[in-house]
Amino acid sequence: MKSKQFVAAVICLAVALILRVAEAQENAMLQIPPSLVECYNTSFFMNRDNRLPANMDTLISLIEKVENSYAGTSGVQADMRTVAVSLLHRFRQDGIKKASGFKAVNGVIPYSPTGFQFPKFKILLSRLIPGNANSFPNSSLTSVERCSLHFMLSSTFDTRQRGDENTVCNQLSQYRAQRLPRSLKKDYGNNFIGDVEWLETRPKRGRSSNSESKYGQLAEMDYETDWAYAGSEGPSQCPVEDGLVRTRWGTVSAGTLIAGIAAGVQQQTVQVSTLLAQSSQQRARGRSQSQTSNTVDNRWAATLAGELAEVSLLQLPGSEGSAATVGATGGWNDTVLPHWYFLSQRTDLEATDAEIRGGLDGLILAKNVANWRTQASSLKLSQLLRMYYSTNGVLSSGINACSRQSQFTNVAPSQEMEDQTSAFAQVLDREMQLRVTLQQSAIADFAGNATLSMVTYVPQSLNDVSCTATSNLDLTDVITPMTNLYIFLDTSWQYSTIVDYVVYVIQQLNIHPFASTVTMLSAQDGSVIVNTTNYITDVYQQWNVTTQATYAQGFSLPNVLRTIQNLTQNLMNDEKTNSSLSGHSLVALIIPNQQTVNDGDSSYATTEIQYIQEQIPDLRFIYYGGGSIQRFSSFVRDPSQDLFSLTLGSKAATSAGPVAKRIIQIPRRVINPRCGSNWYTNSWGTDQMAQYVGPGKVNFYRVSANYFFGTGSNRYLNIQSQNGGSYTICTSRTYSWPQQNSTTSSTASSIDQSCAQISGNSFSYDLSSACNGYYTITQCPDLYLSVQATSNTTSCTQDACQTPDQWRYIMSMVNMGCYSGVSGLAASLLTILFALLVQRLIQ
Repeated sequence: MKSKQFVAAVICLAVALILRVAEAQENAMLQIPPSLVECYNTSFFMNRDNRLPANMDTLISLIEKVENSYAGTSGVQADMRTVAVSLLHRFRQDGIKKASGFKAVNGVIPYSPTGFQFPKFKILLSRLIPGNANSFPNSSLTSVERCSLHFMLSSTFDTRQRGDENTVCNQLSQYRAQRLPRSLKKDYGNNFIGDVEWLETRPKRGRSSNSESKYGQLAEMDYETDWAYAGSEGPSQCPVEDGLVRTRWGTVSAGTLIAGIAAGVQQQTVQVSTLLAQSSQQRARGRSQSQTSNTVDNRWAATLAGELAEVSLLQLPGSEGSAATVGATGGWNDTVLPHWYFLSQRTDLEATDAEIRGGLDGLILAKNVANWRTQASSLKLSQLLRMYYSTNGVLSSGINACSRQSQFTNVAPSQEMEDQTSAFAQVLDREMQLRVTLQQSAIADFAGNATLSMVTYVPQSLNDVSCTATSNLDLTDVITPMTNLYIFLDTSWQYSTIVDYVVYVIQQLNIHPFASTVTMLSAQDGSVIVNTTNYITDVYQQWNVTTQATYAQGFSLPNVLRTIQNLTQNLMNDEKTNSSLSGHSLVALIIPNQQTVNDGDSSYATTEIQYIQEQIPDLRFIYYGGGSIQRFSSFVRDPSQDLFSLTLGSKAATSAGPVAKRIIQIPRRVINPRCGSNWYTNSWGTDQMAQYVGPGKVNFYRVSANYFFGTGSNRYLNIQSQNGGSYTICTSRTYSWPQQNSTTSSTASSIDQSCAQISGNSFSYDLSSACNGYYTITQCPDLYLSVQATSNTTSCTQDACQTPDQWRYIMSMVNMGCYSGVSGLAASLLTILFALLVQRLIQ
């Protein structure tokens, strides 16, 4: 009896384990997994414009949401391995294609992973990057975020003719310099039987009735993204590639990138014979044990060797001795809000430029991540990506995306690449239903051919953007933006024409947790369009063509001023409650269309702005509008710096770039939080905040004279270094950006500033009598200061660290006062009235 119970228990345990494995690897099955059905059971996400823009900042923002949710749920930050592996097992499924001739009906989703990318992906998830997404915090992301993440991580091609080829392909041809379109090599397209759609008739797709045509830019191309498929025979001359994200240093395959990192943090080398024994197809190919004694490194299989193995099996068997073709250039429909990526060719797509970059980046990170984690044990996935896709690189290693070509020979030796390609191609051959039967010797020859093409292509033809020369840095290049931004948008602007100009500004301002925040409101009545957020993905979801249409059009300056006054005073009161010194600049960006300000509104606005400047001295107004922008010159502090013209038709970077730079240059505010918005306190003492500065960066601050006007004893601004870091601190009462060894001003030597070095100790600036000799607050100059790190040996582990190579210091305000120009004017008026009354009584 006991033996039967034991057997039953063993069977139950085995079943449970099988079910758990199946659940963990459901994305490796031959259908859309239940977790991804929401992305395919509605036409909403089939319109790429309904997804989040596919750029690296979006990907990092989504990963940060996931990381913070893990920490919020368990109280412990999930490590990089957990996050990277769960992202792959939860969201990635390569090779998903539309089934020709099928429509979505009840119980039928006309999509499945029939593309040639799926077998490789299946091997990776089921055998080489083990794990699951059982604990993934699904509630941390909205359905739009989840599906956008899925499409950003999942590689596939949409090769159907769309009907716009004459326009798009011709302009793409002009866009891709030095590359010529390639004709079909063979009438079978490639060597993969499952890739049936290459030769299928494309069904027509009608225009969505609830979507707006949106025009973006591909070089000089205007492109309508919501087309109707033409249904002609043959593949598109410029098919669409999916599973990509745009970066400043070239478009990359995001799934390949994350897979490389996941393999790097759990690296393993597996015998080819072991992997073949696990193959789902048990067809023999006449291999001996000696022929299958090679090993597969999962870091290679997940990246470059995986791409080259597809080239070896799919392309070369039909090439009749020709050299392998790797690389396929392309272009986005829009550089600000990228949704559609068009390829310049329709064949030889086994290793596109984006896949090569993603594979190379993934391999570079995979081979270095173990060492970096010893330097920064709490290194997060979002931090690693932020550092790698920056000019600084990862942890002072000099390794970043713009140096990938120089890293190529070091990280991918040709012999190692050939060996790994050959080994993995043997495994992949067992999983793919090819049109031909290949011998192991032929696979090895094809692997060598593919490797040789890659060795030639990367240094000569990848055409990547080079690293920025540090000698030409602009002031904004050394500033990490920290702002509370309030955008007032005139909704009479057509959404499709204005969106790129507004979003471009937002994308430059470091909208991330523990960094900048953004709020968007109607310029007509102050209604909230986008709630205050530090996730840029919230902006994309809350502001679109549909939501904008629900807000009153127009521009009312009095309403804008009343709204911003209420919002900023509420912010000041919150800072009082939280004892926050702020550490953020405060900006109102106003985006009017053509409207002017009438005399009545102008008179009111002039008075109101004077009041706001007295009560909220750190608030900066910036106008970015249509028409003659000089009509707003009397409503800003400095018309030469705070007025910008918005000309439709100009490039977003050209028009909106100066606006973003101006906002970045505004120093962070340092306040006495005890004042609140009523400028009164009966308590004195010390308030402090932690601040962080990265290598090569400078933080600029402004302390308004409102906090140290008059005379008070023991008033100090203090800066205390943390963990033994060394800092350079510069101060000035006249120049907004004091900085030692300034490269941003030819007259740096004549700037009235003072700089000091601190190392392991504190810096103090005495403000006890800083306004002596000045009769009004407006006469007394503010204090400007900067903090620049010069050395540090400790990894930054706080949640607020955007990267672990930041330096942490404590800034404190001691015994500061609360002086408002309005209250001062009122006090003066009362004094005058009292004097007049006394004089009359004496008479």
